[in-house]
Amino acid sequence: DFGKDLKEFIDANYKKPYKFNTNLYATFIKRCHELTNENGKIAMLHPLTFMYIKTFEDVRKFVLDKTEINLLAELGLGGVFANSGVQADVVMYILSKKINDTNGIYFNLKKYKNHTNKPQVFETIYDNYLNNIEDNHISILSQKKLKMIKSFPFIYWISDDLRQKFKDQSILDVFPPKSGLATSDNNRFLRFWWEIEEEDDDDWITYSKGGPYNKWSGNLWLKVDWRNNAKTMRDTGKAVFRNEVFYFKEGITYCASGSKGASFRHLPENCIYDVGGASMFPIKYKNVPFTLAILNSKFSNYIINCLNPTVNTQVGDIERLPFLIPKTSSESQITNLSINNINIKNILNTFSLIEESYKSSILNFNQTSDLKLRLIEYLNYENHLLTQVLINEAIINEEIFKVYELTENDIEMILESEGQSIGDLPVEIEAKESYLENDVDDFKIDAIEEYINNLMIENFDDNFKENIISQFESIYQGNSNIEEFCIKHKVNPINVWYWFKESRALPKQRMNDISMEFLADMLREILMEDDDGIIPIVPNAGEKILYDRVQEKFIEKGFSQAQFSSFDLLLGKEINRYINEDFFKVFSNYIKLFKQLPMTPFIWHLSSGKEKGFEAFIIIYKWSRDNLLRLRSVYIEHRQRALENKQIDLQDDN
Repeated sequence: DFGKDLKEFIDANYKKPYKFNTNLYATFIKRCHELTNENGKIAMLHPLTFMYIKTFEDVRKFVLDKTEINLLAELGLGGVFANSGVQADVVMYILSKKINDTNGIYFNLKKYKNHTNKPQVFETIYDNYLNNIEDNHISILSQKKLKMIKSFPFIYWISDDLRQKFKDQSILDVFPPKSGLATSDNNRFLRFWWEIEEEDDDDWITYSKGGPYNKWSGNLWLKVDWRNNAKTMRDTGKAVFRNEVFYFKEGITYCASGSKGASFRHLPENCIYDVGGASMFPIKYKNVPFTLAILNSKFSNYIINCLNPTVNTQVGDIERLPFLIPKTSSESQITNLSINNINIKNILNTFSLIEESYKSSILNFNQTSDLKLRLIEYLNYENHLLTQVLINEAIINEEIFKVYELTENDIEMILESEGQSIGDLPVEIEAKESYLENDVDDFKIDAIEEYINNLMIENFDDNFKENIISQFESIYQGNSNIEEFCIKHKVNPINVWYWFKESRALPKQRMNDISMEFLADMLREILMEDDDGIIPIVPNAGEKILYDRVQEKFIEKGFSQAQFSSFDLLLGKEINRYINEDFFKVFSNYIKLFKQLPMTPFIWHLSSGKEKGFEAFIIIYKWSRDNLLRLRSVYIEHRQRALENKQIDLQDDN
C-alpha cells in the first residue's frame, strides 16, 4: 500500500498533470519518511538539482536532520541504466530512518556523462568499495560535514581543509552580489548604444545586461531611458528599482548562465545594471580588480560549480564563495595583473563595432598598402595581447591557490575538474623568444617575463604543428576565440600566437566579419552626411547610387583604387552585389546580441520586392514622417519615370 498511499496523498494535494516543483518533491520525501517504519530505508532516483540549488535547501535540511544517508550515487547525465532514455543528470540514494551517526558512502560518476560503459563503471566502483580497494570515485564522510556550507549543498568530495574555508567570510560579507533594475518593458526602455543620437546620450545611461561569456571587460552594449531620473519608467508602476543605492557605482558585473559557466567583468562608474546582468559592489573590501581576479580564477569557478553544477549560476552560489583578504605582496601582484587584463580588453574593444568604446575599424590599424596584410598584422597584435591575458590568468590562478593556502591534493582536484591553465603549458623555444622580443609598447610584459622564461620547453614535431596550423580557420568560427582554441588543442597560447604569425594565416570568417564592420561604419558615415539619410541602391532614382558613394568615400579616406578593388576579396563577394544581396541580413544577425531583444540595425534596407523595382538604404537617425513622404515623392517617382521611359524606348525593339 506504500505506493497507493503516496498516490492518493499527492492526488488530493496537487492538480494534474503534475509539474515537478520543490513543494511536491519536499512533500514526497516527507510522506515517504512518515510511511517508513522505524528501521526502514527509502531508495530514490531523482534529478541531481535537489542536491545543490537553493530552492531545495529545506529538503536537504530535512534529509540531514531526519534521516541518515547510507549510499548516494551521483550518476551524471543519462544515469547508469541501459536504454533508459533518461536525458537528465540524476542521483540515486538510500536514506535510513534510523540514525546511527555512521559515515555515508558517496559515489561520483558525473564525469562520465552518457558514457556507454557506465553500468560497468558503476559496478567496478561498487566492487572496489566492497573490497576496500582505494578508488577516487568514492568518498566516505559524516553527513554532519554537509552542514558546514551554507544552504547545505551535498558537496561530499572536497577535502576537510577546503571545507573549512567556507567557515570564514564569504563574498556576501565583503563584495555582495546585488540584483538591479527590472524595466518591465525592455522593448520600450532599452536601446542599443548605436540607436541613441549623440545629443541624447546624457539621458540614456549605460546598462549592463549580461550577454555571452566574456571576462574582464565588455558587453556594455545597452542604454536605459533615464530621462528625468527615469520618470516615465517609474510612472508605469511596473518597473522594479532594486538596490538603487548602488546605481552609478564602480563594481563587477557578470553573466550567470551558459555552458562555460559564469564570467565576470569590470563595471565602470555611471552604469546601471539588470537582473540578468547582476552586479557586485564593495562593502568591506574596496579592491575591485583583485576581487575580479578571484572571481575569474579556476578556484572560484570550481567552487561555484561545486555549489551548483547546472548551467545557471545563482546569486546564492556566488554569495557563498569563500573570500580571503591576502597579504599585501600577493594583493598587489594579482591586482596589477587584473588591471592589465581589463586595460587590454578595453583597448581591443575600441576596434569592435558593437562596443560603445569603438573608435576605428581594424582596417585602419596601420597604413600597409595590402589590405589583407593589415588584417594579418592586427590579428597578430590582438593574439599577442590576448596571450598576455591568458598568461596573466595562469599566474593569477597560481597566486590565488597560495592566498587560500590550498594543499597539493586540493589543487590537483581543482585542475582535474577545471583543466590546467593554458598559459602554464609547455612552449617551443622559438615561440617563447619571439613572443618576448615582440611585446606591445603600451603593454610591456616585464611583470610576466620571468614566469614565461620559467615555462617548460618542449620540441613539438612537425606533424603536430601542421595539424594545429591546418585548423587556424576554425579559431573564429561561431563564438570561438584563441582561448577556446588553445583549450581544445591543449597548447600554450604563446605557441599559437607564434605559429599563427609565422603561417600568415587569415581565417575567412574573421576576414569577412572585419570587412563587414568596416563597410557598416562607412555606410553609416555616408548616410549621415546625406541630407535626408536616404540613398538608393538602384540607378535613376534621383541620386547617385550607394555603390558610387562608397567608392568615392574609399578614395576620400586615403585608400587607392587598387585597394578598393581588392576589398571584394575581403568581403567574399563583389561589393555592389554584397550591398544589394547580403549586407543587411549579415549585419542584422551580427548585432543580434540578446535573444530576448529585437535586432536593431541602424541602417535599414527598404525594398519594393523581389523584382527590385526600388531599393534604398536609410539611416535611422534621420528617419521621419517628412522623409517617408520624400521617399515616395522624390525617389520612387524618379525611379518610376525612368522605368516608364525605358519601356517607351524599348517598345519597338524586338
